[in-house]
Amino acid sequence: MKNVSLAFSLLTCLLVVSACTTLEPTEASPEELQRLILSEGLLEPGQRVRLVTADEVVHEFRITEIDLELGVVSGSDDAVPVSEVVAVETHEVSVGRTALLTGGLVGIGYLMAIAIAPALILGAAGL
Repeated sequence: MKNVSLAFSLLTCLLVVSACTTLEPTEASPEELQRLILSEGLLEPGQRVRLVTADEVVHEFRITEIDLELGVVSGSDDAVPVSEVVAVETHEVSVGRTALLTGGLVGIGYLMAIAIAPALILGAAGL
């Protein structure tokens, strides 16, 4: 029982740490988005983003660098000129979804423990 409880606790912690994320679009005109990226810190290194350029190509990556002088947002395998960005979506943690998932898993774990407990008790008693 102790091993099952430990495994379940580790699984729950892993899910909470990874969390549920959702893409959140930034509502603004292309010109406003470009200005926000370059002057107001709309995007930050380490953030996961989906950028759409004027030629309708979708670039999805984790930002490694934002070069304000060159006007480029870079990821490990991709670089997008800010002047070509027409849409921005950022990955945000969805607290509600994460709480619902975690609560559901905890509930299932308790139900499993209740269902298994009689068999463990009877087995330990030698019956």
